[in-house]
Amino acid sequence: MMPLKRSASFKISVDSVEVEPVIKYTNGLGHLSEDEDEDDIPRKPSGVSPLSRGIRAINGITENGVNGHAGREEDDINDEVPENIIPGADWESVNYQVSQFEVEDEVTGLAVNEDYIVAQFFMEPDIHIFSRKNLSLLHRLSGHDYGGQAVEILDHVLYSGSKDFSVKSWNLKTGKELASVKDHRDYIQCLCVKKIKMDGLGEDGEGTALASGGAADHRVVLYSTDNTGRLKKRFHLDGHSGWITCIEITDTMVITGSKDCTVKLWDLASGEMLQSLVQDAEITCLASFSLKPGYLMFGDGESKMSLLDLSTGECIHIMPNTLVGTGRYRRSSKYHDKSVDNFHLCDNGYMVTASSGSKFVKIWKVEKYEDMVLKTDVTELQILRDHTDYLSVLRVFQNTIVSSSGDGKIFLHTFPEGEQHYDMLRTQERNSVAVLFQGEQGLAPTVDKPTMVCEGKLCKAGKTGLTRSSSSFQVSFSLSKSTTASAVGRMLVPETIEEDSDEDDSSAEFVIEYVTDTEGEEGSDGDEEW
Repeated sequence: MMPLKRSASFKISVDSVEVEPVIKYTNGLGHLSEDEDEDDIPRKPSGVSPLSRGIRAINGITENGVNGHAGREEDDINDEVPENIIPGADWESVNYQVSQFEVEDEVTGLAVNEDYIVAQFFMEPDIHIFSRKNLSLLHRLSGHDYGGQAVEILDHVLYSGSKDFSVKSWNLKTGKELASVKDHRDYIQCLCVKKIKMDGLGEDGEGTALASGGAADHRVVLYSTDNTGRLKKRFHLDGHSGWITCIEITDTMVITGSKDCTVKLWDLASGEMLQSLVQDAEITCLASFSLKPGYLMFGDGESKMSLLDLSTGECIHIMPNTLVGTGRYRRSSKYHDKSVDNFHLCDNGYMVTASSGSKFVKIWKVEKYEDMVLKTDVTELQILRDHTDYLSVLRVFQNTIVSSSGDGKIFLHTFPEGEQHYDMLRTQERNSVAVLFQGEQGLAPTVDKPTMVCEGKLCKAGKTGLTRSSSSFQVSFSLSKSTTASAVGRMLVPETIEEDSDEDDSSAEFVIEYVTDTEGEEGSDGDEEW
């Protein structure tokens, strides 16, 4: 029998199933004597089974109609579901389509638009261009000496950064190299290219900015470019003391994140550093928080996601509702077990995340941010489990998630648009399941609020509550007979699940507490398995 994994979605394999009758009769038809009339046998009401009656009772439907009112036909009872079409892709839907294709090496860089999928490799220096329509190979771009992890598309121009310290631009239609510069002294870690609007920039105030981030040189280089692919250096931005991991460009600023645990803001016009904001962990990814202007969203090496107020510098950690069982949630601080290395925030309030220490892509819902950022609530919806190796890169374009891992495959998960939307089940009840990590210091305190203001290096976020994400353990426990209002079990992270955990952490012990509001339920047989 395959092992059972409890999570947002799971599979169960069963060797054999024996079905007991739902209703057992003391005297079956075989015991009917010749003297007994068939009419003396108790009969169920015709046309409606006991199971159907139970379901109808739950829904407020009696034998005489809805809520006891007679005179309604059965067809009138089943009202049509109101139409609910959400804008954009329905990331909550389970009716998504999956396609995949294999490539020649481990993909470490991805770029996607409506026509192309661009793959950059760990070792292979050539960059491969695939058709979005039929996934066929269109071009092999030769020019770099080594592989890389930084590719970006703007219109028909591709920009690439490599371990050979160079940045190049390419024509995607012809596969020809357009320009090449070498202003770094080490690997190119990341790229960002954006069309911007700025007073005094060109005739119409519009232009295109490209920024590249280096590894050991700790340098950011800012270029101007256009649809010809030219690369003109404007500034080099020095100030970080760690590898540059991520870059964002706005109409006025260049925002950079680094392994030195800082987010730095630079003036786009002058190249001057405006602010250096120290955080409590390494910065791994960042992007503008498109749902509320004036904020930046970033992930870090402790698997937290946070919002940064660009006007005040205040950092707010977002504590997600993490799945700890089907339909059950527990507030945590972690989105994955290792660092959050990729995320994409959609305009309709959904978010997609991935970690290089995980095989799973996760989809979340961001809510309650409109009135007050401190009320921002993030809930885990579903997990995509198609990869067989640790993820290396993720991109989202329109309604498609494109991801790759060390298995040498590129997966495309395409979600429906313009179809009936159904909300994922979220069990809201007075009973609660508390899952707490038991380490050397005993039980960690729980996380109760959806957000936590960062306290700098002494911040407790990431050190409290559920210390493992939903992708790394299975919930398996039982309740025994008890006269008290709570029952306690223990859960071990199985050694067979290597996902998101080091070998020496695989037997970490958790305490599971099931808290009820009653003294017990009548008719319980005990040892009820969940």
